[in-house]
Amino acid sequence: MGGEEVPGVIVYGLLPRGSRRPGFPSGAWILADEVCDWTLYGEVWEVAMWEVPIAIWRTGDEFVVAVRTTLAAVIAGGCRVAWVGAEGLPFCDPPSLLHPDCMSGGVLAWMTDDGSFECPLDPDLPLAPVGDERLLALRRHARGLADAEVGSG
Repeated sequence: MGGEEVPGVIVYGLLPRGSRRPGFPSGAWILADEVCDWTLYGEVWEVAMWEVPIAIWRTGDEFVVAVRTTLAAVIAGGCRVAWVGAEGLPFCDPPSLLHPDCMSGGVLAWMTDDGSFECPLDPDLPLAPVGDERLLALRRHARGLADAEVGSG
């Protein structure tokens, strides 16, 4: 990404290993550079990730629409849970994924494959991550992927 750090977000999607990788709706954002993507995986899980360098931050309802559009595309691609984080916020692989002991403060917005959605993130305000109770609910929704032990399968 050109060597210069650009503010942005990281979008994550949790899905069963071997699933088709979701596409990323880059049209939802005004980008400063290309979206970088990568995947982490274990025996039964994958976490697709996209680093989104944002040139101009949408505000108000436009921001929430961009987040919802992005997470909906990730969910439509086969993920059970999708969320927004940022550089420097906590992230852990399974079996600690979405567990408050490891990721408290690490989720800024989320969507599940049943259509539930929350976006407390506002680019004009200090970060307001979701609470630990929500992390545990997202972890339960992941149905065995977020807490998959190494070597499980």
